[in-house]
Amino acid sequence: MEGFSPALRLRFLYSDVSETAFTLQEQHGNDMQSAGVLARALAGIAIVGIDLGDQDELITLHAEMDDGVLGYLVEMSGRGRLRGYTYLKDPGAPPPPAGEDGRQEDPPGPVHVKLTRAHESGRVRSQMSFAASPPTEMTVFNELYNSSLQVPTCLRLSATFIDGRIDRARALAVQKMPDARKSHFKRVCNLFEDGTVQEQLEIDASLPTLREIFNIPDLMTGPTRALQFGCTCSQAVADRSFSSRPKPELEAMARMERNHEFRCHMCGSVYTVTHESIARFALEAKP
Repeated sequence: MEGFSPALRLRFLYSDVSETAFTLQEQHGNDMQSAGVLARALAGIAIVGIDLGDQDELITLHAEMDDGVLGYLVEMSGRGRLRGYTYLKDPGAPPPPAGEDGRQEDPPGPVHVKLTRAHESGRVRSQMSFAASPPTEMTVFNELYNSSLQVPTCLRLSATFIDGRIDRARALAVQKMPDARKSHFKRVCNLFEDGTVQEQLEIDASLPTLREIFNIPDLMTGPTRALQFGCTCSQAVADRSFSSRPKPELEAMARMERNHEFRCHMCGSVYTVTHESIARFALEAKP
């Protein structure tokens, strides 16, 4: 959802990706740490995706880091379809802040990010790369807007759990329009920095509530886009993945006379490629 204050010349961007984040945690088997990373990254890419113009456009954010989940990929289409995954699904508890000898360990390195805007046909429209530190989802999107895109932005991402499962995954951002006063933007940003916005994202982020906490009576909503989990994987995609393997490998697999599984990295769906299909692929493969 997009919002705007005509009086203050501030633009608001809001996303709720709770359903998709829950679905992906179930399908991937993420623990709470990796599910939280994926949920916040999905909420962030949905904020960026508000500006997608055509339905067949895709925006993909790929992040790599040295610890934690090691990396993740999230994607949104102009149709409002979301998907993504983390490199590690069960990274375990984060390391303690100090070493066993009591000395402070070196701070984690930056997260390296690539943002790609493309068409569903595969044609790339634009790409950018940047680094953000510390390696959190929040710093990634703050760096993207404030440094790479040069759009003054305050943003918060939220992922809450019930019994170890994602309950809510939301994001809210405010952007300063060129003709807005810095004082108005700073006043609103203070509520992002003091925890007020974070708390509201976890509880209630309705329009009347946001009008009240920001003290912006003229805050109105503009265009909205329905979001849903969506992936381009299918049984046909799984079959093509196997049929493209070298003939000797397919022949060896055919001799095993057993079915094989294909798991989609993006959504976690599992497809079965039968041994009859593999035998046919081996016969049809070129030497």
